Amino acid sequence: MSVEGVQGGGNYSKEEIERYQDDYKKGLDLFHKSFEEYTKPDVEFHKKAQLKKVMDEALGVMNESASVALKEGKIKDEEKLNTDYASFIKDPTSENQQKVLGDIQTLSE
Repeated sequence: MSVEGVQGGGNYSKEEIERYQDDYKKGLDLFHKSFEEYTKPDVEFHKKAQLKKVMDEALGVMNESASVALKEGKIKDEEKLNTDYASFIKDPTSENQQKVLGDIQTLSE
């Protein structure tokens, strides 16, 4: 991710923006790994609960840093991940799973 075009670019130093970007990337990676584990077949109920907590917390970190870390166009992608993740948790279909994975891929680019 580059600093140019980042929403918070005018209010933050380059180092602060890079720190937010790093936090965002780490949150996205943690969310992605937890989501992959969560969606495996035969995951025990208590482990799923732990993984959901990790995903929720990672998404929280991502949400907090998104306005500084992401370029304007990516903010909508971040919002879509939040929506698709909520849909998946309510209705864990293969279609909803693919939407979340697609959002992760888009945000990773």
